[in-house]
Amino acid sequence: MLKDTISTLIQNSISEKVFPGAVAYILTDEKVLYHEAFGFRCVSPKRLPMLRMTLFDLASLTKPIVVGTLCMQLVESGELSLNRPASEYLPEFRQKGVTLRHLLTHTSGLPAWIPLYLRAESPENFISYLGQIALESQPGEKTVYSCLGYIVLGKLLERLTGLPLDQLSEERIFAPLGMAWTRFNPPQEWHKNCAATEDSNSFERRMVNYERHDWREGVIVGQVHDENAHFLGGISGNAGLFSTSTDLGKFCKALMDNGGNLLRPVSLDRMRQVVPAEGERHCIGWIVTNDGCLYHTGFTGTSIRICLKRKLAAILLTNRVHPDADRRGIIEFRRMFHNILYT
Repeated sequence: MLKDTISTLIQNSISEKVFPGAVAYILTDEKVLYHEAFGFRCVSPKRLPMLRMTLFDLASLTKPIVVGTLCMQLVESGELSLNRPASEYLPEFRQKGVTLRHLLTHTSGLPAWIPLYLRAESPENFISYLGQIALESQPGEKTVYSCLGYIVLGKLLERLTGLPLDQLSEERIFAPLGMAWTRFNPPQEWHKNCAATEDSNSFERRMVNYERHDWREGVIVGQVHDENAHFLGGISGNAGLFSTSTDLGKFCKALMDNGGNLLRPVSLDRMRQVVPAEGERHCIGWIVTNDGCLYHTGFTGTSIRICLKRKLAAILLTNRVHPDADRRGIIEFRRMFHNILYT
């Protein structure tokens, strides 16, 4: 019954053009309950079927999987302190009173988004640029989901460890979990198995009122969709990670196993604490749903929801921005999908 209900919902949503294709993967800490692919991973310039092992641009799922996890690992080792100012680790980030916890929980006061590729002089000086812009609220006052804070955190992790973010993620997260199909900047030979995203990044072009930039032409496949992350070489704390449903299942399973070989149980508990600020219920790296699940989405059409109490995880990967990000209906679809499992 569960399988039929999910399959019908996804097939109907494809018919209604909410997205061209999807992969759904549902698991507990002990077994896989559901794993199916639907529709197409690419419809322009040619139609290619969706596969269970299709690689997706995870977009903002990069934040909890990479940055949230790495930060808590470094807190465990004593190399990071959540309550220290970020400027102690990145002196050029001159935002007084903004701590790592503020950045991790979207309570820093930084704006939600700025086109760094148009405003910063180069990828090398974007931290200095973000260090001098005006905050929109006092640190800790309210939650405003900010990609900029996680861009700062990605660079902070690199500065602290002396390793690029992709290498750090591979050594501390992907290799230990056997996530062999997860990485930033997937190699060319992987591109044929990637879900396509947008044609010529038309959504961001409209957002910046078509300002001049070295925009990419044609359907984006195997490169990060987010233009700020692309500006930073495809490796960033806000976006850039590619993965498959099965690899993400390994990550979810580790969290459901009290942190597995990623995090100590006490760190997992600390990570889940909701910050007392006005706005959405954020914790370190994640959103906390009203029923206590860890939840996050990605602009490209991806999402993960993990109920640690029930030890149930739902991975939903779609290519809803292909070939244009103006598609409607993904929010309502996600609500219906998760209601099947969590109510």
